[in-house]
Amino acid sequence: MAKARGGARRSLQAYPGSGDFSRNLNWFLSLSAALLALVACPTWAARWDIVPTLSVTETYTDNLSLTTDALKQSDWVTQVIPGISITATGARLKFDVRYAPEVTYYARGKQDNTVFHRGNAFGNAELAKGLLFADAGARVDQYNVNLQGPITTSNINTTGNVATVGTYFVSPFLRREFGSAVQAEARFTYSVVNSDEQSDLLNSVGDRIDLRLANGPAYKLLTWDLAYRKETIDYETTGDTDIEVSNLKARWLITPTVGLLAQGGYEYYKRGLIPPTEGPSWSAGIDWEPSPRTRLATTAGQRFFGPAYTFDFNHRTRLTTWSAGYSENVTTARADFLIPATTSTAGYLDTLFSARFPDPVARQKAVEEFIARTGIPPSLNDPINIFTSQLFLVKRWNASASILGVRNVLIANVFGLTSEGLAGDLVLPAAPNTSIQTGASLLWNWRMTARNAWNLAPAYRRNESRNTGEIANLTYVTMGLTRQFQRRISGSLNYRFQQNDSNFSASDYTENVVFATLRLGF
Repeated sequence: MAKARGGARRSLQAYPGSGDFSRNLNWFLSLSAALLALVACPTWAARWDIVPTLSVTETYTDNLSLTTDALKQSDWVTQVIPGISITATGARLKFDVRYAPEVTYYARGKQDNTVFHRGNAFGNAELAKGLLFADAGARVDQYNVNLQGPITTSNINTTGNVATVGTYFVSPFLRREFGSAVQAEARFTYSVVNSDEQSDLLNSVGDRIDLRLANGPAYKLLTWDLAYRKETIDYETTGDTDIEVSNLKARWLITPTVGLLAQGGYEYYKRGLIPPTEGPSWSAGIDWEPSPRTRLATTAGQRFFGPAYTFDFNHRTRLTTWSAGYSENVTTARADFLIPATTSTAGYLDTLFSARFPDPVARQKAVEEFIARTGIPPSLNDPINIFTSQLFLVKRWNASASILGVRNVLIANVFGLTSEGLAGDLVLPAAPNTSIQTGASLLWNWRMTARNAWNLAPAYRRNESRNTGEIANLTYVTMGLTRQFQRRISGSLNYRFQQNDSNFSASDYTENVVFATLRLGF
């Protein structure tokens, strides 16, 4: 476990979990309990939905540590996963917590027996009616650390390239409407990111201030939004990172469906003793929204690194969804762990189910029941978030399509991500931890009968580490059959294959996995 250094700054020592990751779970559970107690207060009049579950998975793998064929070893792995989901909705508070630790036993490598804590909690409260609000959240999960190590999709693999990350935030804010002309918001966010990865790259606390003025509903033809953000991130090992961004956006409606977009602002980024990266930004573009189900927006402009572009397209029919996008942003690995950008199947299903279930709460429950009944994988292939305290210029594109049939669900996704390190006013394409990731994935769910479902999920990923020159091509295929034995009892039998083909031959590996799961609901 990563231990706090004696010389850590006060802000890190003050956090009840910094440096000693064994306390991260206690903080996650404490925050969940605090939100739970708040919801339980009779004045909130919350509606409760509590769903406990228990899953047992037995797995055989022929390459436990994802090593080369000459060194690979097989093992049987048993996972016992008790889980609980608690949601509560009231007039002034919403709360959602999910916790499902994976208790993992190895038949041969008993020294690797462990518990992987996995869960997330989020709550939103209206503390003073129409004025004072608060958000709070926590997450604990496992992630691949480095693109140049073995990449796993399961916690059973003992690759040495996986770490547990805990993130926590509390965000009180004031929101006020000045008639129908202006809306104002002032928000403060305190956040913590901590991991058991030995180099302590992510261990940090952050203070962030967001100020915002925007038009009210009285504005129709011309809408505007003025925002200011100032954030200081105090890393345990590498010093401070300061971010300050001001931005004014406007949209002028020239026809009922077409609007002109304009944006101007200033950006400032500074990490440690490195000179700051800063400069003005501007862009202009067009926004076309012919119906509530279709939108296309694109802009072009200039930022400190040169020309900058954005693109966003979304279209939805009764049985399909289509989307494509491109963006360029300066960010940190820390920010991506606080708000994971996973391409979840629940998100696609939520959109597909919107015509059948207009109510968001009912739709969420329907999506969860569908995933549990059919055994659909929870997420699709996505770029990997690298463990580093470096500032990055990230260029990201993606396109996806999903189709809901009478007995079939089909979801396709392609993506690309280029991350380039920042140092002063320079963009460094070959700096440490910079990379190019591209990939594609397909998910096909076939509901063979009312109780039986078949899933097939092939995926491909290409990872290029620019500073080392390593190029890895990873192929994944997962398929399986899920059966609903009774209303609260289901089981599945699955096969998974993965292969890494690298221009560094010592990094090549293949794995064949067979796993069976029994899931009980209560």
